Amino acid sequence: MKKKVLVRSICTCLVVCAFAGMAMASGSSSDTKETGSVTIGDNETKETTEATEATESTTKAAKAEYEITHTTFTHSTNSLGSEMYCGVVEIKNTGSSYIYLKDCTFDFEDDDGHLLQSEKLITRAPDVIAPGECGYFFNHGLIDDGVSLDNGINLVPNFIVDVCKKGEEALIDYEVTDLDIRDNDYGLGLKVTGRVINDTEEDTNSINVMIIAVFFDSEGEILDVGFAYADAMAAGAKSSFELSTTLGNREVTTDDVAEYKVIARHDYMQF
Repeated sequence: MKKKVLVRSICTCLVVCAFAGMAMASGSSSDTKETGSVTIGDNETKETTEATEATESTTKAAKAEYEITHTTFTHSTNSLGSEMYCGVVEIKNTGSSYIYLKDCTFDFEDDDGHLLQSEKLITRAPDVIAPGECGYFFNHGLIDDGVSLDNGINLVPNFIVDVCKKGEEALIDYEVTDLDIRDNDYGLGLKVTGRVINDTEEDTNSINVMIIAVFFDSEGEILDVGFAYADAMAAGAKSSFELSTTLGNREVTTDDVAEYKVIARHDYMQF
């Protein structure tokens, strides 16, 4: 089926150090998807405030202005009896500075706040987001076999957002063409195919350019995020790609997707 596609080139720059906690309570799942709402808490630390003040004193106009605009947390039992999860946090840059999505940890807690599991190295993309644009912390994985869901399970993301030192210069976008979406084989989520064009004067390698697809339902809520990397490209060349949500929210089909957007951007590391 044909879906409305939004292809965005996102420009970014880093903004602030922020720590946000959000929790979503849900019971244990059998063979059905578990979902719930997420509550955003104000858990900014003293260290974060001091770092922000230091950054603002050197960059003057740079401010920490962003909003958490969407959240998703689902978990379900697969055919092997393992509990799989999908977590997504969408952050919108509401300020005038470019911001950098630096780091994130996904903690899983029960309804009493007891830590059940902690997932490090959460995927972030795009690394840098421009004013008015959105970036994402997201991850798919397994809940450990020894974790009991009898007292519920809550996703608590803790993340850091910085001011981008290079500003707009950190942003390199690539044109995306020839997009198509379909259901993955055996009912395992979604698949998107397309091509990326290196319309810059610089060559890329096989880990330079990340491509993400964000899928939305008819109410604008995020169903899942999938990603892949473009092949190495010489200046002016193009690369085909496939990405899927096989390891994510596998119960989502094209019937659930009202629209999706695809972003291809050069990676950026801030030290």
